[in-house]
Amino acid sequence: MKKNLFVIVAGLISALAVTNGSYAQTKDDIAPVSSVKNYYKMSKSGVDDSSNTASINVVNAKALKNFRKQYKVNYERWILESNLIVACYELDNTRCSIYFDKKGNWIGHLKVYHEDKMPKDIRKMVKQEYYDYKILTVQEVETYQSIAMPTYIVTIQDDKNIKLIRIQDNEMDVYKELKRS
Repeated sequence: MKKNLFVIVAGLISALAVTNGSYAQTKDDIAPVSSVKNYYKMSKSGVDDSSNTASINVVNAKALKNFRKQYKVNYERWILESNLIVACYELDNTRCSIYFDKKGNWIGHLKVYHEDKMPKDIRKMVKQEYYDYKILTVQEVETYQSIAMPTYIVTIQDDKNIKLIRIQDNEMDVYKELKRS
């Protein structure tokens, strides 16, 4: 399941890299960029014209039942990928993606929000170490293996750098660092 967590986090980071401005990388910090679908781009009606957006009639019944029972949202957008079913919605300025396997089993969820929605202990941990940095976004990743102990990827920036800080099991490290141009 670590592979699924890595795929979710890698997809999110790539999607954010595409939607945020471009920043220079040093030759020591070159990472391949792959094409990633942006699951978060929604119109106000909760539906967009993506070719992989699915009608609720073709979504796995077990995934739909699990989603309705757990999340109580009626305006989500469903996306079918080759090995994933994803339900996306936005609630109270928090973008959510809920991941299911093809059999409709819950794999994990991803929440993206701003500093004001951060858990206070996570915010305190980041601000104590990076007090001169601005917190841009917070990504909360949870899988069935990490229930009640999500991983946080916090994007911070100062005048010269952007850092992705990973917080897991109350330990913090720099997941990725980019130079601003």
